[in-house]
Amino acid sequence: MTAVIIRKVESRLEKMVRPGGHGMKAHEALAGAEENLNSIEDICLKELDLRLAPIVAFLDYPADVRPSSESLAALIHHADRALTACGALTMPALGKTLLILSAMADALSQSDYWPQGALNPAINLISLFRVRDVPDKDAASLLSNLEMCLNQYVKHIKNSATAG
Repeated sequence: MTAVIIRKVESRLEKMVRPGGHGMKAHEALAGAEENLNSIEDICLKELDLRLAPIVAFLDYPADVRPSSESLAALIHHADRALTACGALTMPALGKTLLILSAMADALSQSDYWPQGALNPAINLISLFRVRDVPDKDAASLLSNLEMCLNQYVKHIKNSATAG
């Protein structure tokens, strides 16, 4: 009869990190981190809402009037701050929308091109994703359409730059 012997070989790194077999295992550390993030979720949501308020207020601008370059730069700054605030939350669609909004505002700030309500779809999506009521499949489709808008803006700006 053959006997199978199973040995656990401890690597040098394990000996350094977990001397004497003490310390956390990876799954324990991940569970602890998840618990810590859950404990600060309410604080993060309040901070996120504070940082989203100036972005949503941008909808009050007349849709047919191009905002100043300074206003667009401020919008990019607010989107960056909101993106930082949602970093501890599990809201990937919101984060991606904030990035696209920044890219759209940046692209539009580099020319006089301004389609009516150019940034309104992105800002409305931000409000929609904030309430976490959009299924992932629908979120992916909405983000894809928003990226198409961004690509059209960039394409139009590049074409007008080469024509002029």
